[in-house]
Amino acid sequence: MQGNEKLSTKALVLRALRQSQKAVSGEELAAALGISRTSIWKAVQALQNSGYKIESQKNGYLLADKNLDSIYPFEFESDENLHAHFQKVGSTMTEARKIALQALEENNFQEKLVSADEQSAGRGRGSHGWKTTGGSLAFTLVTFPKILAHDSGRLLMAAQIAMVWALEKKAGRKFYARWPNDIWSERGKVGGILDEALFSGGLCSYVNLGVGANISQCPKISGVDKAFEKNLPGARKESLAAFVEEFSKAKKIALSNTRDLQKIWNKMNFDNQKKVRVAGMEEFIFEGIDSKGWALMRSANGGEKKKFSPGSISYEKR
Repeated sequence: MQGNEKLSTKALVLRALRQSQKAVSGEELAAALGISRTSIWKAVQALQNSGYKIESQKNGYLLADKNLDSIYPFEFESDENLHAHFQKVGSTMTEARKIALQALEENNFQEKLVSADEQSAGRGRGSHGWKTTGGSLAFTLVTFPKILAHDSGRLLMAAQIAMVWALEKKAGRKFYARWPNDIWSERGKVGGILDEALFSGGLCSYVNLGVGANISQCPKISGVDKAFEKNLPGARKESLAAFVEEFSKAKKIALSNTRDLQKIWNKMNFDNQKKVRVAGMEEFIFEGIDSKGWALMRSANGGEKKKFSPGSISYEKR
């Protein structure tokens, strides 16, 4: 994802207010930023409407709360035009689909990241939902990869790898990929990724990657965990920015013709050589995935090897 160097007025005003320890007048901001006082006033109003606690004092504007965990587009400065954010939405996947279809109509193949503070109908794999708690991440990355339809699962693998890399970098602890679409710690599930694609002529028109991750809070459900053991200011925003950075690296590997993606995923696999029970079948030994994301399993009884496509089976992971 690549944005531009021109920052919006909201981004400029927010940066200036964060850098100041005292109130700053509209006149001072206008002179420093080279924009009109009316534009400053409009930007302050927009920031206040977005939940920023900006106090209007007699000697100027004061940011009373740094709001370090906000993930509004202007928080990402030069990448602002790549983000779309909702305070509350049904599902980021639904909004991302609209954006992807419109982009195809306009021949505009710029990636977009759609995020939300709250989802009323968050989606998981199959019929499962995803509960978005406070302090968690819910977003969908809209991508337009030049990749064959039968290779689209490599983008899901890349997203898992990117989230593991991002959380390890920011939280300073170990995370794992679990087939077909989960992110785990040693204590439980931290996140999941849902992919949705449109195919035409054997090629991907778009691949959307929906991510839900428990950052500093998690639902009170058995077998789940959060990435950060303490509620650190800015953890959500920094984790999202880190994912974008790491995904750009993982995507390049996914779109190459090497088996590096498979090797990286299998190295961070939580279930390597563990017994798993497939619904309606016998026990298997999980042996990783192939280059397209299919599970490689060996019968725990006779050693017979089988391969399963993502979504074709359900199995007990613990």
